[in-house]
Amino acid sequence: MDAVAGIKGFPLIIKALIVSSVVLTIGRGMTLPFLALYLFRQHGLTPGQIGLVLGAGLALGIILSLYGGYLADRFDKHRLIIASMWLFALSLVLLPFCDAMTGLIVLLALINTAYAQFSITLKATIAEWLPVASRIKAFSANYTLVNIGWAVGPPLGVMTAVGNLAVPYYLAGALSAAATLVMLRILPHCGKPPCEKNTADEDIPVNKTINFRQAFYILRHDKRLIYFTLGGTLGSMVWSQFASCISQYLMVAFTNEFAYRVVGIILPTNAAVVISLQYILSRNFKRETLMRWLVAGSLFFIIGLLGFIVANHSLPLWIVAVAIFSLGEIIINPVEYLFIDFIAPPHLKGSYYGMQNLANLGGAANPIMTGFFLTYTPPVTLFWVLILATLISLWLFYRGFRFTRRIA
Repeated sequence: MDAVAGIKGFPLIIKALIVSSVVLTIGRGMTLPFLALYLFRQHGLTPGQIGLVLGAGLALGIILSLYGGYLADRFDKHRLIIASMWLFALSLVLLPFCDAMTGLIVLLALINTAYAQFSITLKATIAEWLPVASRIKAFSANYTLVNIGWAVGPPLGVMTAVGNLAVPYYLAGALSAAATLVMLRILPHCGKPPCEKNTADEDIPVNKTINFRQAFYILRHDKRLIYFTLGGTLGSMVWSQFASCISQYLMVAFTNEFAYRVVGIILPTNAAVVISLQYILSRNFKRETLMRWLVAGSLFFIIGLLGFIVANHSLPLWIVAVAIFSLGEIIINPVEYLFIDFIAPPHLKGSYYGMQNLANLGGAANPIMTGFFLTYTPPVTLFWVLILATLISLWLFYRGFRFTRRIA
Protein backbone atom coordinates (compact mmCIF):
# COMPACT_ATOMS: atom_id res chain seq x y z
CA MET A 1 0.00 0.00 0.00
CA ASP A 2 1.22 3.51 -0.91
CA ALA A 3 0.68 4.94 2.59
CA VAL A 4 2.68 2.13 4.22
CA ALA A 5 5.46 2.47 1.65
CA GLY A 6 5.41 6.23 2.11
CA ILE A 7 6.30 6.17 5.82
CA LYS A 8 9.41 4.02 5.25
CA GLY A 9 11.51 7.07 4.45
CA PHE A 10 10.42 9.01 7.54
CA PRO A 11 12.52 9.35 10.73
CA LEU A 12 12.02 6.62 13.34
CA ILE A 13 9.97 8.84 15.64
CA ILE A 14 7.48 9.72 12.87
CA LYS A 15 7.05 6.07 11.88
CA ALA A 16 6.56 5.05 15.52
CA LEU A 17 4.00 7.79 16.11
CA ILE A 18 1.98 6.93 13.01
CA VAL A 19 1.92 3.23 13.93
CA SER A 20 0.90 4.14 17.50
CA SER A 21 -1.82 6.37 16.05
CA VAL A 22 -3.22 3.38 14.17
CA VAL A 23 -3.20 1.24 17.34
CA LEU A 24 -5.02 3.92 19.36
CA THR A 25 -7.53 4.34 16.52
CA ILE A 26 -8.22 0.59 16.50
CA GLY A 27 -8.93 0.93 20.22
CA ARG A 28 -11.36 3.77 19.56
CA GLY A 29 -13.00 1.78 16.75
CA MET A 30 -13.46 -1.24 19.03
CA THR A 31 -15.26 0.80 21.69
CA LEU A 32 -16.70 4.19 20.79
CA PRO A 33 -19.12 3.13 18.00
CA PHE A 34 -20.76 0.73 20.46
CA LEU A 35 -20.65 2.96 23.52
CA ALA A 36 -24.31 3.98 23.26
CA LEU A 37 -25.38 0.32 23.16
CA TYR A 38 -23.05 -0.50 26.04
CA LEU A 39 -24.43 2.31 28.20
CA PHE A 40 -27.99 1.22 27.44
CA ARG A 41 -27.52 -2.51 28.09
CA GLN A 42 -25.00 -2.44 30.92
CA HIS A 43 -26.01 0.71 32.77
CA GLY A 44 -29.66 1.10 31.75
CA LEU A 45 -29.27 4.73 30.71
CA THR A 46 -32.09 6.39 28.78
CA PRO A 47 -31.48 7.79 25.27
CA GLY A 48 -31.44 11.30 26.75
CA GLN A 49 -28.84 10.33 29.35
CA ILE A 50 -26.74 8.55 26.73
CA GLY A 51 -26.82 11.66 24.53
CA LEU A 52 -25.70 13.78 27.48
CA VAL A 53 -22.80 11.45 28.29
CA LEU A 54 -21.59 11.20 24.68
CA GLY A 55 -22.09 14.88 23.86
CA ALA A 56 -20.56 16.24 27.06
CA GLY A 57 -17.58 13.85 26.93
CA LEU A 58 -16.83 14.75 23.32
CA ALA A 59 -17.28 18.51 23.79
CA LEU A 60 -15.07 18.60 26.90
CA GLY A 61 -12.34 16.68 25.11
CA ILE A 62 -12.41 19.07 22.16
CA ILE A 63 -12.37 22.21 24.32
CA LEU A 64 -9.50 20.92 26.49
CA SER A 65 -7.48 20.22 23.34
CA LEU A 66 -6.95 23.98 22.98
CA TYR A 67 -4.73 23.87 26.08
CA GLY A 68 -3.25 20.61 24.81
CA GLY A 69 -1.85 22.50 21.82
CA TYR A 70 -0.08 24.90 24.16
CA LEU A 71 1.36 21.96 26.10
CA ALA A 72 2.80 20.54 22.87
CA ASP A 73 4.69 23.81 22.36
CA ARG A 74 5.75 24.36 25.96
CA PHE A 75 6.79 20.92 27.24
CA ASP A 76 8.81 17.91 26.14
CA LYS A 77 6.90 16.16 23.35
CA HIS A 78 8.21 12.71 24.28
CA ARG A 79 6.72 12.97 27.76
CA LEU A 80 3.44 14.29 26.39
CA ILE A 81 3.22 11.38 23.97
CA ILE A 82 3.75 8.81 26.72
CA ALA A 83 1.46 10.58 29.19
CA SER A 84 -1.40 10.88 26.68
CA MET A 85 -1.07 7.22 25.64
CA TRP A 86 -1.08 6.03 29.26
CA LEU A 87 -4.11 8.19 30.04
CA PHE A 88 -5.94 6.86 26.98
CA ALA A 89 -5.25 3.22 27.92
CA LEU A 90 -6.13 3.66 31.60
CA SER A 91 -9.39 5.51 30.89
CA LEU A 92 -10.56 2.77 28.52
CA VAL A 93 -9.90 0.07 31.10
CA LEU A 94 -11.64 2.01 33.90
CA LEU A 95 -14.76 2.87 31.91
CA PRO A 96 -16.56 -0.50 32.44
CA PHE A 97 -16.08 -0.15 36.20
CA CYS A 98 -17.87 3.22 36.37
CA ASP A 99 -21.62 3.42 36.99
CA ALA A 100 -22.22 7.11 37.78
CA MET A 101 -23.10 9.42 34.88
CA THR A 102 -20.65 12.04 36.09
CA GLY A 103 -17.86 9.48 36.18
CA LEU A 104 -18.74 8.23 32.70
CA ILE A 105 -18.63 11.79 31.33
CA VAL A 106 -15.24 12.39 33.00
CA LEU A 107 -13.75 9.15 31.64
CA LEU A 108 -15.08 9.77 28.14
CA ALA A 109 -13.71 13.32 28.28
CA LEU A 110 -10.32 11.91 29.36
CA ILE A 111 -10.36 9.42 26.48
CA ASN A 112 -11.11 12.19 23.97
CA THR A 113 -8.64 14.61 25.59
CA ALA A 114 -5.84 12.03 25.65
CA TYR A 115 -6.40 11.12 22.01
CA ALA A 116 -6.55 14.80 21.00
CA GLN A 117 -3.32 15.51 22.92
CA PHE A 118 -1.59 12.60 21.19
CA SER A 119 -2.89 13.72 17.79
CA ILE A 120 -1.85 17.34 18.27
CA THR A 121 1.61 16.33 19.54
CA LEU A 122 1.97 14.00 16.55
CA LYS A 123 1.25 16.87 14.13
CA ALA A 124 3.62 19.21 16.01
CA THR A 125 6.33 16.54 15.89
CA ILE A 126 5.82 16.09 12.15
CA ALA A 127 6.24 19.86 11.70
CA GLU A 128 9.35 19.79 13.88
CA TRP A 129 11.07 16.85 12.18
CA LEU A 130 10.10 17.06 8.51
CA PRO A 131 10.67 19.70 5.82
CA VAL A 132 7.59 21.38 4.39
CA ALA A 133 7.52 19.21 1.26
CA SER A 134 7.34 16.01 3.33
CA ARG A 135 4.76 17.12 5.90
CA ILE A 136 1.71 16.72 3.67
CA LYS A 137 2.87 13.18 2.85
CA ALA A 138 3.11 12.42 6.57
CA PHE A 139 -0.30 13.97 7.32
CA SER A 140 -1.91 12.01 4.49
CA ALA A 141 -0.16 8.74 5.37
CA ASN A 142 -1.36 9.11 8.97
CA TYR A 143 -4.92 9.93 7.86
CA THR A 144 -5.01 6.95 5.48
CA LEU A 145 -3.69 4.49 8.08
CA VAL A 146 -6.04 5.90 10.73
CA ASN A 147 -8.94 5.10 8.41
CA ILE A 148 -7.61 1.55 8.14
CA GLY A 149 -7.68 1.49 11.93
CA TRP A 150 -11.32 2.54 11.86
CA ALA A 151 -12.03 -0.24 9.36
CA VAL A 152 -10.38 -2.85 11.61
CA GLY A 153 -11.61 -1.66 15.01
CA PRO A 154 -15.42 -2.10 14.80
CA PRO A 155 -15.38 -5.73 13.53
CA LEU A 156 -12.82 -6.56 16.21
CA GLY A 157 -15.08 -4.94 18.79
CA VAL A 158 -18.05 -7.03 17.64
CA MET A 159 -16.05 -10.27 17.79
CA THR A 160 -14.62 -9.63 21.26
CA ALA A 161 -17.92 -8.41 22.76
CA VAL A 162 -19.56 -11.83 22.46
CA GLY A 163 -20.60 -12.86 25.96
CA ASN A 164 -19.26 -9.73 27.69
CA LEU A 165 -19.64 -6.18 26.37
CA ALA A 166 -16.81 -4.94 28.59
CA VAL A 167 -14.12 -7.08 26.91
CA PRO A 168 -13.49 -4.66 23.99
CA TYR A 169 -12.65 -1.91 26.50
CA TYR A 170 -10.16 -4.13 28.32
CA LEU A 171 -8.60 -5.27 25.04
CA ALA A 172 -8.43 -1.75 23.61
CA GLY A 173 -6.78 -0.56 26.82
CA ALA A 174 -4.30 -3.44 26.72
CA LEU A 175 -3.39 -2.74 23.07
CA SER A 176 -2.87 0.94 23.85
CA ALA A 177 -0.75 0.10 26.90
CA ALA A 178 1.38 -2.26 24.79
CA ALA A 179 1.90 0.48 22.21
CA THR A 180 2.92 2.83 25.03
CA LEU A 181 5.53 0.37 26.28
CA VAL A 182 6.95 0.08 22.75
CA MET A 183 7.11 3.87 22.48
CA LEU A 184 8.94 4.01 25.81
CA ARG A 185 11.64 1.79 24.28
CA ILE A 186 11.79 3.68 20.98
CA LEU A 187 11.75 7.35 22.01
CA PRO A 188 15.17 7.39 23.75
CA HIS A 189 16.76 6.28 20.47
CA CYS A 190 15.08 8.92 18.30
CA GLY A 191 17.49 11.77 19.01
CA LYS A 192 16.65 15.41 18.38
CA PRO A 193 14.95 17.07 15.40
CA PRO A 194 17.33 18.02 12.57
CA CYS A 195 16.40 21.70 13.01
CA GLU A 196 14.31 23.75 15.37
CA LYS A 197 12.42 25.62 12.69
CA ASN A 198 11.84 25.73 8.98
CA THR A 199 13.80 28.14 6.85
CA ALA A 200 10.57 29.63 5.51
CA ASP A 201 9.86 30.98 8.99
CA GLU A 202 13.27 32.41 9.78
CA ASP A 203 11.89 35.95 10.04
CA ILE A 204 9.54 34.98 12.87
CA PRO A 205 11.04 35.43 16.34
CA VAL A 206 10.94 32.33 18.48
CA ASN A 207 9.93 32.73 22.11
CA LYS A 208 10.15 29.40 23.87
CA THR A 209 8.92 30.79 27.20
CA ILE A 210 5.56 32.10 25.99
CA ASN A 211 2.75 31.36 28.45
CA PHE A 212 -0.76 30.17 27.67
CA ARG A 213 -2.31 33.62 28.00
CA GLN A 214 0.18 35.04 25.51
CA ALA A 215 -0.33 32.09 23.15
CA PHE A 216 -4.12 32.45 23.33
CA TYR A 217 -3.81 36.19 22.62
CA ILE A 218 -1.87 35.42 19.45
CA LEU A 219 -4.37 32.74 18.39
CA ARG A 220 -7.46 34.87 18.80
CA HIS A 221 -5.92 37.79 16.91
CA ASP A 222 -4.78 35.76 13.90
CA LYS A 223 -7.63 36.33 11.44
CA ARG A 224 -6.28 33.66 9.10
CA LEU A 225 -6.57 31.07 11.86
CA ILE A 226 -10.00 32.30 12.97
CA TYR A 227 -11.45 32.11 9.47
CA PHE A 228 -9.98 28.69 8.82
CA THR A 229 -11.16 27.36 12.18
CA LEU A 230 -14.69 28.62 11.50
CA GLY A 231 -14.59 27.20 7.98
CA GLY A 232 -13.28 23.91 9.34
CA THR A 233 -16.07 23.83 11.94
CA LEU A 234 -18.75 24.06 9.26
CA GLY A 235 -16.84 21.58 7.09
CA SER A 236 -16.59 19.17 10.02
CA MET A 237 -20.34 19.48 10.51
CA VAL A 238 -20.78 18.37 6.88
CA TRP A 239 -18.42 15.40 6.68
CA SER A 240 -17.07 14.15 10.02
CA GLN A 241 -20.33 12.45 11.10
CA PHE A 242 -21.71 11.75 7.64
CA ALA A 243 -22.42 8.04 8.30
CA SER A 244 -24.47 8.83 11.41
CA CYS A 245 -26.17 11.70 9.59
CA ILE A 246 -27.20 9.54 6.63
CA SER A 247 -28.32 6.75 8.95
CA GLN A 248 -30.65 9.13 10.77
CA TYR A 249 -31.98 10.40 7.44
CA LEU A 250 -32.58 6.92 6.06
CA MET A 251 -34.44 5.79 9.18
CA VAL A 252 -36.87 8.70 8.77
CA ALA A 253 -37.22 8.76 4.97
CA PHE A 254 -37.22 5.01 4.16
CA THR A 255 -37.99 1.63 5.69
CA ASN A 256 -35.65 0.13 8.26
CA GLU A 257 -34.76 -2.71 5.87
CA PHE A 258 -33.68 -0.31 3.11
CA ALA A 259 -31.83 1.89 5.59
CA TYR A 260 -29.72 -1.04 6.79
CA ARG A 261 -28.96 -2.04 3.19
CA VAL A 262 -27.73 1.45 2.31
CA VAL A 263 -25.67 1.85 5.48
CA GLY A 264 -24.11 -1.56 4.88
CA ILE A 265 -22.93 -0.34 1.47
CA ILE A 266 -21.92 3.27 2.07
CA LEU A 267 -19.53 2.61 4.96
CA PRO A 268 -17.31 0.18 2.99
CA THR A 269 -17.53 2.53 -0.02
CA ASN A 270 -16.29 5.48 2.03
CA ALA A 271 -13.49 3.40 3.56
CA ALA A 272 -12.42 2.06 0.15
CA VAL A 273 -12.24 5.53 -1.41
CA VAL A 274 -10.35 7.07 1.52
CA ILE A 275 -7.87 4.21 1.88
CA SER A 276 -7.18 3.80 -1.85
CA LEU A 277 -7.03 7.42 -3.00
CA GLN A 278 -6.03 9.60 -0.01
CA TYR A 279 -2.28 9.11 -0.28
CA ILE A 280 -2.29 9.22 -4.09
CA LEU A 281 -4.16 12.53 -4.24
CA SER A 282 -2.06 14.09 -1.49
CA ARG A 283 1.04 13.98 -3.70
CA ASN A 284 -0.43 16.85 -5.70
CA PHE A 285 -1.12 19.15 -2.74
CA LYS A 286 1.09 22.25 -2.85
CA ARG A 287 0.98 25.42 -0.81
CA GLU A 288 0.44 27.59 -3.88
CA THR A 289 -2.64 25.57 -4.94
CA LEU A 290 -4.34 25.18 -1.56
CA MET A 291 -7.35 27.34 -2.43
CA ARG A 292 -7.98 25.44 -5.67
CA TRP A 293 -8.01 22.16 -3.76
CA LEU A 294 -10.42 23.60 -1.19
CA VAL A 295 -12.76 24.62 -4.02
CA ALA A 296 -12.48 21.14 -5.56
CA GLY A 297 -13.15 19.42 -2.24
CA SER A 298 -16.18 21.62 -1.56
CA LEU A 299 -17.56 20.88 -5.03
CA PHE A 300 -17.24 17.15 -4.39
CA PHE A 301 -19.17 17.62 -1.13
CA ILE A 302 -21.94 19.52 -2.92
CA ILE A 303 -22.20 17.02 -5.79
CA GLY A 304 -22.29 14.15 -3.30
CA LEU A 305 -25.02 15.83 -1.24
CA LEU A 306 -27.06 16.47 -4.40
CA GLY A 307 -26.59 12.77 -5.17
CA PHE A 308 -28.07 11.88 -1.77
CA ILE A 309 -31.09 14.04 -2.59
CA VAL A 310 -31.83 12.29 -5.91
CA ALA A 311 -30.67 8.76 -5.00
CA ASN A 312 -34.03 7.73 -3.55
CA HIS A 313 -34.27 3.89 -3.72
CA SER A 314 -31.34 3.41 -6.13
CA LEU A 315 -28.44 1.64 -4.42
CA PRO A 316 -26.01 2.37 -7.31
CA LEU A 317 -26.77 6.09 -6.99
CA TRP A 318 -26.11 5.94 -3.24
CA ILE A 319 -22.75 4.28 -3.91
CA VAL A 320 -21.74 6.87 -6.53
CA ALA A 321 -22.87 9.76 -4.34
CA VAL A 322 -20.92 8.48 -1.33
CA ALA A 323 -17.81 7.91 -3.46
CA ILE A 324 -17.94 11.51 -4.75
CA PHE A 325 -18.63 12.86 -1.25
CA SER A 326 -15.64 10.89 0.06
CA LEU A 327 -13.37 12.59 -2.49
CA GLY A 328 -14.22 15.86 -0.78
CA GLU A 329 -13.27 14.38 2.59
CA ILE A 330 -9.85 13.16 1.47
CA ILE A 331 -9.06 16.57 -0.03
CA ILE A 332 -10.34 18.95 2.65
CA ASN A 333 -8.86 17.17 5.67
CA PRO A 334 -5.12 17.20 4.80
CA VAL A 335 -5.33 20.57 3.01
CA GLU A 336 -6.60 22.15 6.24
CA TYR A 337 -3.59 20.71 8.09
CA LEU A 338 -1.21 22.04 5.44
CA PHE A 339 -2.71 25.54 5.65
CA ILE A 340 -2.41 25.63 9.45
CA ASP A 341 1.18 24.39 9.17
CA PHE A 342 1.82 27.18 6.67
CA ILE A 343 0.59 30.04 8.90
CA ALA A 344 1.76 28.75 12.31
CA PRO A 345 4.98 30.21 13.77
CA PRO A 346 7.58 27.49 14.55
CA HIS A 347 7.20 27.86 18.32
CA LEU A 348 3.36 27.74 18.19
CA LYS A 349 2.69 24.79 15.90
CA GLY A 350 0.98 22.81 18.66
CA SER A 351 -1.13 25.77 19.77
CA TYR A 352 -2.33 26.37 16.21
CA TYR A 353 -3.18 22.68 15.77
CA GLY A 354 -4.98 22.78 19.11
CA MET A 355 -7.04 25.75 17.92
CA GLN A 356 -7.81 23.97 14.67
CA ASN A 357 -8.98 20.94 16.65
CA LEU A 358 -11.88 23.08 17.94
CA ALA A 359 -13.35 22.65 14.46
CA ASN A 360 -14.38 19.15 15.58
CA LEU A 361 -17.16 20.85 17.53
CA GLY A 362 -18.93 21.02 14.18
CA GLY A 363 -18.94 17.24 14.03
CA ALA A 364 -20.25 17.10 17.60
CA ALA A 365 -23.10 19.46 16.61
CA ASN A 366 -24.08 17.42 13.53
CA PRO A 367 -26.30 14.83 15.31
CA ILE A 368 -28.21 17.62 17.10
CA MET A 369 -28.69 19.57 13.88
CA THR A 370 -29.67 16.43 11.99
CA GLY A 371 -32.26 15.50 14.59
CA PHE A 372 -33.73 19.01 14.52
CA PHE A 373 -34.22 19.18 10.75
CA LEU A 374 -35.47 15.60 10.49
CA THR A 375 -38.03 16.35 13.21
CA TYR A 376 -39.35 19.72 12.07
CA THR A 377 -38.77 19.83 8.28
CA PRO A 378 -39.05 17.50 5.27
CA PRO A 379 -36.13 15.03 5.50
CA VAL A 380 -34.44 16.23 2.31
CA THR A 381 -34.05 19.71 3.85
CA LEU A 382 -31.10 18.32 5.81
CA PHE A 383 -28.95 17.97 2.70
CA TRP A 384 -29.81 21.47 1.44
CA VAL A 385 -28.68 22.84 4.81
CA LEU A 386 -25.40 20.89 4.51
CA ILE A 387 -24.89 22.29 1.00
CA LEU A 388 -25.34 25.80 2.40
CA ALA A 389 -22.89 24.99 5.22
CA THR A 390 -20.36 23.82 2.60
CA LEU A 391 -20.66 27.08 0.65
CA ILE A 392 -20.26 29.21 3.78
CA SER A 393 -17.30 27.07 4.82
CA LEU A 394 -15.64 27.65 1.44
CA TRP A 395 -16.25 31.41 1.75
CA LEU A 396 -14.60 31.40 5.20
CA PHE A 397 -11.62 29.47 3.82
CA TYR A 398 -11.35 32.05 1.02
CA ARG A 399 -11.38 34.91 3.54
CA GLY A 400 -8.59 33.24 5.51
CA PHE A 401 -6.64 32.68 2.31
CA ARG A 402 -6.97 36.36 1.36
CA PHE A 403 -5.61 37.48 4.73
CA THR A 404 -2.68 35.13 4.20
CA ARG A 405 -1.90 36.72 0.84
CA ARG A 406 -2.11 40.21 2.32
CA ILE A 407 0.41 39.29 5.03
CA ALA A 408 2.66 37.56 2.52
